[in-house]
Amino acid sequence: MTLSLPSHVHLAAIGDDVVLLDTAADAYMCIPNGVAILRPALDRASLAPVNDAVASGLQDAGLANPGEAATGRARLCRPTRDIGDLQVGHLSLAQILALAGAFWDLMWRYRGRTLAEILDFVAGERVNRTMAAGPDAVRLAGVFQQVAVWLPMPRKCLVRSFVLLRFLQRSGVDATWVFGVTTWPFRAHCWLQIGDTALDDNAERIVEYEPILGVG
Repeated sequence: MTLSLPSHVHLAAIGDDVVLLDTAADAYMCIPNGVAILRPALDRASLAPVNDAVASGLQDAGLANPGEAATGRARLCRPTRDIGDLQVGHLSLAQILALAGAFWDLMWRYRGRTLAEILDFVAGERVNRTMAAGPDAVRLAGVFQQVAVWLPMPRKCLVRSFVLLRFLQRSGVDATWVFGVTTWPFRAHCWLQIGDTALDDNAERIVEYEPILGVG
């Protein structure tokens, strides 16, 4: 039996293991030896479970639907470089206003919201926007990096990436918000990326994580 993953369920294969991310439930599920049990397709959009019991369990949990997925999902690449210790000078008035707007979004579009609501919001803000050239995004990420230590926000990766992404979007540029996982032990992480460049983390640290979801 072939099952498709609904749009809110995402998959990463790490060695013999599989991790599922259900953004609607804001939950991860780790399945040791999951490659042999679920038999995911290379496009990460469908499964061929080893038996009917596994298939029924996935369907009952809302993690899979009967039938093949209409389209595959683009494979996400890990970044190979980062912005380093980029020095970009003082903030302009426009950048200060964009940063203030990003914190307004943190208060009203992030706090108290579900993961699905947060992802839907930032995806919706991409309407009528174009991806800027890499140097523009890198320069703005450098501005954010210089002032981040002074900003009233925790170091939690989800918060930091959200605020930076909204700062970029309010400045007229964009980036991909990537979520990654690793197992033994299980860990989840997220970062912003444009092309092969990480905007808010060290590429050497991110290489540990297998991308499971990219927004943008």
